[in-house]
Amino acid sequence: MKLEAIDRVDKLTREEFQKNYYIPQKPVIFRSFSESWKARDLWTYDFFKQDAGDVKVDVFGSWTKNHPTKISRTPQQVMPFKEYLSLIESGPTEYRLFLFDLFKHKPEYRRHFNFPDVASGWVKTHPFLFFGGQDSDVRLHFDIDLSNVFLTQFEGKKHVVLFSPDQSHLLYKQPFSSHSNVDMRHPDYEKFPAISKLHGFEGDISRGDTLFMPSAYWHYIYYTTSGFSMALRTLNSSYVKKARAAYNVLVMKTVDDLLSKISDKKWSDYKLRKAKETAEKSL
Repeated sequence: MKLEAIDRVDKLTREEFQKNYYIPQKPVIFRSFSESWKARDLWTYDFFKQDAGDVKVDVFGSWTKNHPTKISRTPQQVMPFKEYLSLIESGPTEYRLFLFDLFKHKPEYRRHFNFPDVASGWVKTHPFLFFGGQDSDVRLHFDIDLSNVFLTQFEGKKHVVLFSPDQSHLLYKQPFSSHSNVDMRHPDYEKFPAISKLHGFEGDISRGDTLFMPSAYWHYIYYTTSGFSMALRTLNSSYVKKARAAYNVLVMKTVDDLLSKISDKKWSDYKLRKAKETAEKSL
């Protein structure tokens, strides 16, 4: 496996970003994306504890223990937001919040940030927050809506590994899924020999950094420390990818959820077997 460093820059104008990254669909880490946001300094663990601490949140454990082949997952616990924040502050833990829509509870928080003019076509209805404890991680996957993602870090540090869509055939993609069962923290080349042929990107994001992840990019994220980030998205301009995104959301996910309910183990075993067969045909 060969991983090259993700480009890192301080400032990008719209023209520079469009020419060098957005149009060619190349990842980059940059700091100017959120430089005008009130949220950049305001949003802290203490702020959320005091202002939104009673909001109930769904807490998820390690993906390796909780339906690693399902798109939809079941939370391990439900607790007040302030209790969860105290948990991830206290030391390493596998527990995460993902696709957390805090703004339906606190719509005024939307005034703490804007949608920068580096791109157009923003999905303004659902900005999502992601929280994790030190040593937690996010399973290798791509976003099923095929949007372009701008992930801004507010607290802590994450290590990110990315693969472009043209590497999908080597990533043990499960059928009717946007996920892989490869553990990128401890890659097992004997169990998953095709990953030795991978070419991708890696980098770290810390407070104030924004990672641009182009449409359909596979990503694995490891929380080096506890922390949180927010994802803003733009719609893909390709009509082909828009159609594919609609299929992923309306058909692929529906089929996966249904077959998981009907015969969970048989469907899971089939997906893992087919993922292995497909990836290793390329060898």
